[in-house]
Amino acid sequence: MDLMTIIGFVMGAAVVTWGAFSSGVAGNIINAHGVVIVLGGTLASTFINTSYKRFMAGLKALADIFSAPKTPPMDVTVRMLVGMAETAQKQGGIMALTNADPAFAGGFLKRAVSVAMISAESRETRAILEEEIRLRRLDVSEDSNLYRTMGVLSPMFGLIGTLFGIIQTLSNISDPAAIGRSMAVAITSALFGIAFSNMFCVPVANKIRLRAMEETLVLQLILEGVIDIMSGKTPHLIEMHLRGYQSMEGVRHGVPGKA
Repeated sequence: MDLMTIIGFVMGAAVVTWGAFSSGVAGNIINAHGVVIVLGGTLASTFINTSYKRFMAGLKALADIFSAPKTPPMDVTVRMLVGMAETAQKQGGIMALTNADPAFAGGFLKRAVSVAMISAESRETRAILEEEIRLRRLDVSEDSNLYRTMGVLSPMFGLIGTLFGIIQTLSNISDPAAIGRSMAVAITSALFGIAFSNMFCVPVANKIRLRAMEETLVLQLILEGVIDIMSGKTPHLIEMHLRGYQSMEGVRHGVPGKA
């Protein structure tokens, strides 16, 4: 469970709810006009912008941000790689690592060892694994872009709802009582669009992007560790090399400058 994500959504909902009731407009905000135009229009445009497969991948990415990251922490990864280096040093090199954990880092560790064994050449191993990391990052970036696109679209559909309300206002210009209701509909449409963008779409897109950064760092760490093992470096030297990547550990926890 990712407490930061859950706390953020709960706090956002609480702030908006408090604002609505404290200003005395809660009863005027809830209307189907704004909700249907903003949510329906945003989804319709999103369907046009993407494919079914990409949309379903985006839904899965949304569900994933509520759970704890599946990517192992960097310190755990370093310990794993140093232990593998010790095994390789004692048992004759990279070929001794056939029993690498197949589930570690989503299977990337096992994949990296397999590529190293087959290629037996560090430059080729690096090229293959760096391309796989790049493609993984690209795939997750598309999930982030799905919500970023929705964040751009939803305020525009809120504006469309506002324009509908203004048209209704002008058509009832001779009826003062109707003008107030029409303007309320117009303004709430814009409110829904802006709130949906800033309280849902943009935060989700950024959280998915952050998870992608975390995964990329760990995968790069695994790549460097396997290359070092292939090169026959000592476990101590490998640990010194890999610990340098932990200067980026603050990215995982949002702590600037953590070393």
